[in-house]
Amino acid sequence: MITYNEFGSNTDASIYVADDKEKLILVPVDHTSTISKKPSLYLKKGTANRKTGYVSGLFPPRGTAVYSGDINHPVAGMKQMFPITCKDGGEAVFLEGLR
Repeated sequence: MITYNEFGSNTDASIYVADDKEKLILVPVDHTSTISKKPSLYLKKGTANRKTGYVSGLFPPRGTAVYSGDINHPVAGMKQMFPITCKDGGEAVFLEGLR
């Protein structure tokens, strides 16, 4: 599990940084689209040396502060689910199963 601490935010995104300087950026979704199962956030990820890139949509929690996302597994070619847990009112997020 990787812990990302809040680094900053603006009207467009919340930025979190891990000890190794890897960044997570959580961007709210524009809900004007007509997609039936809409994510509430987009997850972007990057490092100081690499531009951030899209990882996954994050779907809202059901009674907890745990969002879920999915990516295509690079070897198996199947969708791999992963959770992101928000703690302390969004001051920290914990990412499991995705590096």
